[in-house]
Amino acid sequence: MGKVLGEKSRDWLCRRAAEFSSIPVEDLKVVSDTTEFMNIHRGHILELDGRHFLVTGYIYEARFGLSDEPKYWVKKAIDLEAGSQQIVKLSHREEFHMRIGRLRIRCYRNPHKEAQVLELVRGNPNFMQGYSLFDGRGNEVRVVDIIRGKSIYDVILNMNTTHEEYFYGPFPGILRKVAGCIASLQFLHDHNLCHGDIRNDHILIEQDTGLYRWIDFDLTQDFSDLDIWSVGNILQFCVGMGMKTFREVLQSDDYPASVKNDLCADDASAFYEHRIMNLQKLFPYIPDSLNDILLHFAVNTNRFYTSISQIVSDIDATLEEMSSPTDTRP
Repeated sequence: MGKVLGEKSRDWLCRRAAEFSSIPVEDLKVVSDTTEFMNIHRGHILELDGRHFLVTGYIYEARFGLSDEPKYWVKKAIDLEAGSQQIVKLSHREEFHMRIGRLRIRCYRNPHKEAQVLELVRGNPNFMQGYSLFDGRGNEVRVVDIIRGKSIYDVILNMNTTHEEYFYGPFPGILRKVAGCIASLQFLHDHNLCHGDIRNDHILIEQDTGLYRWIDFDLTQDFSDLDIWSVGNILQFCVGMGMKTFREVLQSDDYPASVKNDLCADDASAFYEHRIMNLQKLFPYIPDSLNDILLHFAVNTNRFYTSISQIVSDIDATLEEMSSPTDTRP
């Protein structure tokens, strides 16, 4: 995995590493084969297509109580040629299955697909930016620019307000920006690519610009409509100001008995049947047009979206309706 450098190369790498970090490099180790990514640690230098990256740490899983769980194939690194901080995603061939209703869907990581997406979206501000390089073993590695900001998941969950205040306050602006982010997915689909891992923590709100930007494109599936169905999870979270679940509502004192008794199995999400998709039952001021969008993703729906552009068109229409002076509060 590692190799010994000539003195000139060693001197140059040591100087650059010392210039950009405080990591000791006396026992300099250059890695040209990244296959065994679990054995690559802080202080190692990755050699990729003649470029060198000093590993400074790991990226950690950002949600659902996994914030202390490192993603060992995703490294923080410094580009020793450019001096820039980067994220380096090593090849990882994970495979698993997920369900939407009765469908069992195979998911697998595909480094080359992510490289294709990065090439396609170069210069498009709705997506993270980066490029691919190869190690000496032929593994395709993605080098990604860091986006400074928080995920929409963190931003919404940390709002200290009631749902009604949220809905009539920041929500329309959030939905408008989310709709723009969702619309950008059609560009991928028009080029026979997909995002593949649409989650609430995979939209980052860039700190300096306020742009909503997609990250992480390495998952893919044998089910072409997964992106469309996954958008429903984003909308359910944004409209509900969090993932409203049956257990949460039934155990909460915030909802009257009449609301709890009115809930039924048909109100569930097709993707996650413990989540409530028919949010109008919880928040009656949600317009019919917006709730109708959510019901396209309910468990027993017979109305389906077949493209991202259809979803965005309906969101635009409901945003126009919500911008009218009519107040739907009871």
